[in-house]
Amino acid sequence: MVSQIYDVALSTMWARDHFPSLSQFFMASQRLGFAKIELNHQINSAMLADINLRQYAFSSIHEPCPADISVEKLKQRDWLISSQDEDHRQQGVESVRRSIDLAHELRAGTVVVHAGNVHADLTLEKKLRALFGVGKVQTDEYQTVKEDMLRDRANQSGERLEAVKKSLAELLGYATRFGIRLGLENRYHYLDIPTVDEMGVLLDLAGPEQLGFIYDVGHAQAMDRLGFYPHEEWLKRYSSRIIGVHLHDVIGVTDHYAPGLGEVDFDRVAAYLPEDAFRTCELQTTNTAEQVKNSLKFLVERGCIRPL
Repeated sequence: MVSQIYDVALSTMWARDHFPSLSQFFMASQRLGFAKIELNHQINSAMLADINLRQYAFSSIHEPCPADISVEKLKQRDWLISSQDEDHRQQGVESVRRSIDLAHELRAGTVVVHAGNVHADLTLEKKLRALFGVGKVQTDEYQTVKEDMLRDRANQSGERLEAVKKSLAELLGYATRFGIRLGLENRYHYLDIPTVDEMGVLLDLAGPEQLGFIYDVGHAQAMDRLGFYPHEEWLKRYSSRIIGVHLHDVIGVTDHYAPGLGEVDFDRVAAYLPEDAFRTCELQTTNTAEQVKNSLKFLVERGCIRPL
C-alpha cells in the first residue's frame, strides 16, 4: 500500500542485486513513493523484454540504454561521442540514438548524456583519491598529482571537445524529430567532459528547449572535495539551464548514498532547482529500502521534492 507519492523518479541503478526482475523493481519503486523511473545504463534489451512498459511513467533515459554494449566496452573501444576516430565517434553517436529511440517509445522527455572524456586513463585520479582518503590533501604530494592532472587534461582536451560538439550537433538534429531534449551531465571524473567552462560552450550549441544541464549533486560535491570546481559554481552559472537533477549524497568523495546519509548541503541544492526540472534519486545498491524511503522524507524537508 502506497501512502504517499512524490514528484521524483528512482533510477534503475538501485535495482541491481535487490530484485530478481526489472518489473519487480518497477513495482517496488511505486510502493516506496516514486512517481517515475529513470532507466539507466545498466539496463539492456533483454531486461526490458516481456514487460508492459506502458503501465509505468519514465522521467528520462540515461544513455547508453538499452546497454546491449556495456558502458565499460564503449569506453574500452573509445566508442564515445568524444572520440577523435570518426568510426568510433559514429559508434558513440549511434549508442545515444538508440537511447533517443527508447525515450520516444516510452514517452520520456529527456535523454541524459555523458559527453565522453579526454582519455580513459584514471591512474593519476586514483592516486589523488587515495591521498584524499588518508588525509593528505594539504601535502605537496597531493598538489603535485593534481597539477599533473590539470596539465594532462589541458594538453589533450581540444580535439576531443570538438568531437563532442560535432556529435551533439548530429544528435540534436535527431532528437528534435521526436521532441526529445538532451541533458548534459556534470561528471564524477576530472578527465571526463565537460569541465565547468566546457559546459557553457556545449550548452551554447542549442536553446533550452533542445539542450539542458543535468545537475548531478554527488558529482559536483566530489569534484569540489578533490579541489577542482567549487560545487556552487555549477549552480551559479547554469541553474537557468537545469532540466533535471540526480539527487544522491556523498561521504568524502564517495557518492550515490541516499540523501540524508552524507555531507551534501541539500538546502543549497533546493535553492537553485527550477520548479520544472525533473528529480531523480540515483542510489547505489548498498542503500537499504528503509534508507531509500527515509531519503524521500528528508528531501521533502529540505525542499528538493514535494508530495503529489
